[in-house]
Amino acid sequence: MATQHPAPAAQTVKGTDTPTFTVIVTSDRYGNESHGLELEQELVAGVTDLDVRLVGRASTSEDDLIEAARDADAMLVSTREAVTRRVLQNIPRVKVISRYGVGLDNVDLDAAAEAGIVVTHYPGYCTSEVADHALAMILALNRRIVEQDRALREGSWVEHGPATRRILRGPIQPLREQTLGIVGFGRIGQAVAARARPFNMTLLAADPYLDPEVMVAAGVEPVSLPDLLRRSDIITLHAPLTPETRGIIDAAALALMKPAAVLVNTARGPIIDLPALAEALQEGRIGGAALDVVDPEPLPADSPFYRMPNVILTPHSAYYSERSVDVVRRETLLEALQVLRGKRPRTVANPAVLEKIALEP
Repeated sequence: MATQHPAPAAQTVKGTDTPTFTVIVTSDRYGNESHGLELEQELVAGVTDLDVRLVGRASTSEDDLIEAARDADAMLVSTREAVTRRVLQNIPRVKVISRYGVGLDNVDLDAAAEAGIVVTHYPGYCTSEVADHALAMILALNRRIVEQDRALREGSWVEHGPATRRILRGPIQPLREQTLGIVGFGRIGQAVAARARPFNMTLLAADPYLDPEVMVAAGVEPVSLPDLLRRSDIITLHAPLTPETRGIIDAAALALMKPAAVLVNTARGPIIDLPALAEALQEGRIGGAALDVVDPEPLPADSPFYRMPNVILTPHSAYYSERSVDVVRRETLLEALQVLRGKRPRTVANPAVLEKIALEP
C-alpha cells in the first residue's frame, strides 16, 4: 500500500494572498457540508498554504454534476457518478477529479485528459478488506454456512436432531480438494491467493494482462478464462470493469462451469450477466453464488436472487472497514489538494493529461 499523507496540524493561519479553491464532494456516501464531512473539514482546516472551501452536493446525473461542479476547482467522486465526456466539457474550472477508491470505470479518462483535468485515485484502497470478504464468501459457500443458519431458524435442528445430512441442502466437499479459479490477478486477486493457499486448494488464475511468471511465483497456475471456468470448483472475480470485462460471465461462460461450481463476485456488478446467472442457478446448472456487487444496485425487491437459498448477498460492503474508509477519505482529498498546489499526485490515472499541463514532481 502506498505511503499515506501525514495528518495536517489542527490549527492554521492563512494569509491574505493564500490561493482560494472550491472542492465539491459529489458522493453522498459520507455526508454533505452540514453533516458527515467532519473528517474532510478537519483536514481542510489544517491546510496552511491553500484556502479551501469544501462543499458537499450529492449528484449522479450529468446535469446535476455539471451544475454542482461548474464553479469548482476539484471534484471528489465515488462509484455512482458518471463523469462523462459531456460533463467534463462543461466544468471548465475543474483541475482535478479525485476518485474515492480504486475503480475508474465511471470516469472518461480520455475526455478528462483532453480537457486538461487530472484524474487521480487510490489503488491501494481496501485490498485486504475485499480479499477478506471474498474468502469469507468462499468459505460460507463451501461450508453452506448461510444455508445451515436459515435451516435451523426454520426448525430443521429440532425436526432432525443430530442428523446433519438431513439438515444440509447439498453436499459439502473438503476445501483442500477444491480448485479455486481467480479471474483477475491484480492486487486483490493476489491477496485472495495468499489467503487461500493455506487451505491447500489448487489455485488457477486468468489474467491476459499479467506476466504468467507473476502467477507462477505466487503459486498459481496461469490458464485461459475458458480453462479456468471448466476446471474450477469455486470462481472468484477480481477484474476491473472495462469494455472487455463487461458481461464476460455470460450464458456461454456459465455453461462451461461444473454443475456444482460456485461463483463469487466482489469486483463489479456488470461483469456478470445477472439474468443469465439467475437462469443458471434456477435450473441447477451451477451450484451457487455469493454476490457483493450487482447491476443494478440495489437489486429490485422482486429480484429472484432474494429467494434463492444457494445465493449469498451483501450490499457492496466488501470494501468496508472503519480503517479503510478513514484512509480513503483522507487520501482522496489530500491528493486533490496536491494538484491544486500544482504538484503531481502519487497516481495519475490519465497520464496523457501531462502533455497539456505541467505539474511539479
